Amino acid sequence: MQDILLKVDKVSKHYREGNIDTRVLSEVDLEVYRGEQLAIVGSSGSGKSTLLHIMGTLDAPCSGKVLLGGEDIYAVGAARQAQIRNRDLGFIYQFHHLLPEFSAIENVAMPARIAGKGKQEAEQKAVALLERVGLGHRLQHAPSELSGGERQRVAIARALVNDPKLVLADEPTGNLDAHSGDAVYHLIRELAAQLGTAFVIVTHDNNLAAKMDRQLKMQDGCLWQAVSA
Repeated sequence: MQDILLKVDKVSKHYREGNIDTRVLSEVDLEVYRGEQLAIVGSSGSGKSTLLHIMGTLDAPCSGKVLLGGEDIYAVGAARQAQIRNRDLGFIYQFHHLLPEFSAIENVAMPARIAGKGKQEAEQKAVALLERVGLGHRLQHAPSELSGGERQRVAIARALVNDPKLVLADEPTGNLDAHSGDAVYHLIRELAAQLGTAFVIVTHDNNLAAKMDRQLKMQDGCLWQAVSA
């Protein structure tokens, strides 16, 4: 029996502007297992990014529950949610969101410093991760001195620096050429296998999705079709 890491239970989300009510998610159910790589595919506006944000405590549902390790992450206060985001979750985006004034090592170490680790300990972990993603020779480079693929690898290292249980990735290869995108995929698979981290990847890239352990398709706010990977 697979170990459930995250459970989404009948989550709905809608936005209201004036007299117009727009439903984005409709009673979505989802289970994410420890160490798996799950892809969620679907057209723009289908609700997949909204679901990812709700799983990451970045946007609250209108109804339903999200349980991480059995804990209802919307039944706790803002301070506990911030702790969950910092220590239990990692985030990777299409646009890397690295801080331009900091070096690669400083960008990667930052979540560890926020978690309370000392500078030396945080930077040692950052160096180890940057070496693991093939950027040991780029430690002191600013984001502007790195290629797109290198910046995304720094972002992956940053997402992993606090040993999260789950990494949420929104179009992680969407801003990369095919070669760089394939390198990011292989890196995710390798790190997931080595570290036991689960990845949920929202993507338009059907080639990337097909390589994951499992695929789900979102349409009109519902997860409705499992696709064999």
